[in-house]
Amino acid sequence: MQSNETDNINQLNQEYEGFNKRNYLRCKKGFDKLEMLRQISIEAGMEFQKEFLKYPEYENDPLLGVLMRQHANACRITGEIIHLLKGGYSDGAIARWRTLFEIAVTSLVLNRHGKESAEDYIKHGTLKSIEGMEEYQKTAKEMKVEPYSKEEMDLAIELKKELKKEIDYSWTLKYTKFGKMEKLREYVGLEKWSHYYMLASKNIHADFHEMNSLMAMSEAKENMLLLGQSYSGMTEPAHITAIQLNQITGAFLTAYIQEENIKIDYKDSMLFLSLLKQYSDDIGKIFLECEQLK
Repeated sequence: MQSNETDNINQLNQEYEGFNKRNYLRCKKGFDKLEMLRQISIEAGMEFQKEFLKYPEYENDPLLGVLMRQHANACRITGEIIHLLKGGYSDGAIARWRTLFEIAVTSLVLNRHGKESAEDYIKHGTLKSIEGMEEYQKTAKEMKVEPYSKEEMDLAIELKKELKKEIDYSWTLKYTKFGKMEKLREYVGLEKWSHYYMLASKNIHADFHEMNSLMAMSEAKENMLLLGQSYSGMTEPAHITAIQLNQITGAFLTAYIQEENIKIDYKDSMLFLSLLKQYSDDIGKIFLECEQLK
């Protein structure tokens, strides 16, 4: 095996690159539109950041800071989804979309409830990080990694006690009366996405399901086991990715828009959001056309 390893890997790489080229050519117009939507979203976020940073009072604003980071995460995840789709992994793409959807729900809650909710969201994130430190510490010796010092853990646990007085189960309870994703998505009007969220969760967990239920098997002519790439199932992950990225972008670009006497100018934000909506509509139509090509 070792003596033939180089030849075997070269052959596998050629097959992989050949598939990627054929897959890209089949859905080129769709991939190009999705790439452009992501790039426009990035530019929209950068321009909005320039706008609000004109005013010193917004430099350390928690709501703008949190929504900006959520938007940056969403742009990166969209890039990962595009990579998976181009590589022929439509079911992997929709599994990754689940995170995008959760960011959309979170961003819409934050946009609606403002600065105080963003402060609580930050506290909740700090609390979760400390819980991660505790879990790391439990397994550090067995995993042969450097543990935290006693002083570091003592400080972290003390901070955890303080934070738990303010935030415990969920940062959203104070504002929405809900803590679970299925209720929060209803709260922000995204309950119609429940089927896709369940489908994405099924792809993440080790549930039993038939291979023919995979999006990547939607054009299969016979029952078989899918081990790798497929040309099928691109339209839905691509389109819902575009829609959720637009929702996250919109939550960021309209932060504080309802506030009276706001200094931020939203004209460019509105133009960007209008352009993104057009791209999103086009993406669904174009991918569907591409998939119908044999």
